[in-house]
Amino acid sequence: MCTLLMQPRNKRRLLLFGSWGLVVLCMAVIFLLSHEPASASQSRSDGVIAALFARFGVELSSHFVRKAAHALEYCGLALLLYGAYFVSFRTPQPTLSWLTAALYATSDEVHQFFIPGRACQLRDVFIDSLGAAAGILFCTILFLILRRKLRKSEV
Repeated sequence: MCTLLMQPRNKRRLLLFGSWGLVVLCMAVIFLLSHEPASASQSRSDGVIAALFARFGVELSSHFVRKAAHALEYCGLALLLYGAYFVSFRTPQPTLSWLTAALYATSDEVHQFFIPGRACQLRDVFIDSLGAAAGILFCTILFLILRRKLRKSEV
């Protein structure tokens, strides 16, 4: 069984399923978090604020924590999308990764329109898209550095 998994074709399948599985898992977590009513979401933000204050003595506004969470969750999604598209196409797809994350951010905001106390805000789509762009920029820089090192080692 192990030798069967180690064949190049099966390794690729495993990478494909694994990378896209992580993307779907991340999207599901984002969906579940945005499906919470405003009161539950606020309570979660208050918990993060209290933990940051207890740990570092830093007091942050709820607004800042919530927007930072938006950016970070979409940065993570973009990182996973970048990897999944790289495995799928065998070349980086930064534009496609960003578009997918931005479209998901848009659909997530529309979803929040139907959740009690939540709203559909274009500003949040912008923040989410910026977070995704930051993740993709990080991946692109890392890819270029690694490619450059590989080319130098071949010479």
